[in-house]
Amino acid sequence: MQPEHWTARRLRFTLWVAGAVAAFGVVGAVLSALRAPDTVTWAAAAGAAVAGGWAGERFMRRLEERR
Repeated sequence: MQPEHWTARRLRFTLWVAGAVAAFGVVGAVLSALRAPDTVTWAAAAGAAVAGGWAGERFMRRLEERR
């Protein structure tokens, strides 16, 4: 097993953060536009952030598997 290069680690972290932020923003904006209660909006946006971070991580793993 080869040690992971530092740029790959940074890219993985960046994709994780980008996925989390994008999902949080989109879900939060949509639910706010629909005038959902704040408690529902924040909870759904936080859950979407977790899912978005996981999706970003999974995307990076797929890219690494292709190499």
